[in-house]
Amino acid sequence: MPEFEIHHLKQCASTNEEAKKWPPYHAVTAETQTAGKGRNGRKWESLSGNLFLSVTLPLPSNAALYSFIAALTVAETLGFLSPRIKWPNDILIDGKKICGILLETTDTTLIIGIGVNIETAPTGPVLYQTTCLKDHNAVLSAKELANKILQNLIFEINLFQQKGFSTVRQQWLEYATGIGKPIEVRLPRETLHGIFEGLDDTGALILKQDKTIRHITAGDVFMI
Repeated sequence: MPEFEIHHLKQCASTNEEAKKWPPYHAVTAETQTAGKGRNGRKWESLSGNLFLSVTLPLPSNAALYSFIAALTVAETLGFLSPRIKWPNDILIDGKKICGILLETTDTTLIIGIGVNIETAPTGPVLYQTTCLKDHNAVLSAKELANKILQNLIFEINLFQQKGFSTVRQQWLEYATGIGKPIEVRLPRETLHGIFEGLDDTGALILKQDKTIRHITAGDVFMI
């Protein structure tokens, strides 16, 4: 796949929204966002000095799998900090969230939004505890981090296109947190408890409840 053409903005509402204006293989970064977005309509607190990056790709038939590709990309990029991945795509350092990933689509384009806490982490009410690179004495600018992520994303997408999801799945599981342990999964209408058994070949979370196995395709996961 080709390299991304990068557009850097001082400020925007959301890099994902800006990215929707561009065809595939473009990347948008911004120093600040005024209306950053997280999963399930949540607000993404966009503190200055952090990374706000969105990339565009041709819309694939298996777009949901790119959530795992993106998570693996960031985990590989931050490998020097021993990151873990919380299903499906939150990146944790020492059990605290440092990166969130949001996928959106248009009729023709897949947008992958990546937010990484570099200088600061949210301090108000949050769903998960948070951290930032500065907390771990990691000195990396948003520009440097964006370039590394883009390089690794190209590599991971090429690998996926050549070898399929099984290779991505295997690598993702090496970073996964909570395998074989009790977890809580919050769904819109119910909360489930069980043992996190792994990831199936569609990316669904495998949850063991007594003698029942459930495959979860969307939800918020909490370690117990």
